[in-house]
Amino acid sequence: MRTYKKPVVSVDAGMTEGVYAASGAAQGTLNVTYYGVWDRWGTNGGKGLAMANWSGIDGTITLNVHFNDTVDEAETTDASVQASCSGKTATFVFASTVENPLTMGIHLNHGTSIDDLKMTGFEYSVR
Repeated sequence: MRTYKKPVVSVDAGMTEGVYAASGAAQGTLNVTYYGVWDRWGTNGGKGLAMANWSGIDGTITLNVHFNDTVDEAETTDASVQASCSGKTATFVFASTVENPLTMGIHLNHGTSIDDLKMTGFEYSVR
């Protein structure tokens, strides 16, 4: 069960403007590891392999994984996961009850080398 904590508003003339809100403690942990080439499309493009694992998370996870090249397609081995991509980011939306770890494929179909693909970071949210 999640505990609701009433937000507190404070004013500090020396602080940068912004709105910050949090309710309850952080929930669990999630990590993403990029392993490199999973498959090659001849001499250009291919699929990279990444895996996400988590613990202590209950709910729907939205995971954004960022890369150093444009992602043309994102997939997983679990058909219930919603996978999409935009620019250099692959997004995965899934229930915390799906297979763990989650296997993710990152496709480069635009002619650049899959050997050069690197993960630059990730973030996630839970609802």
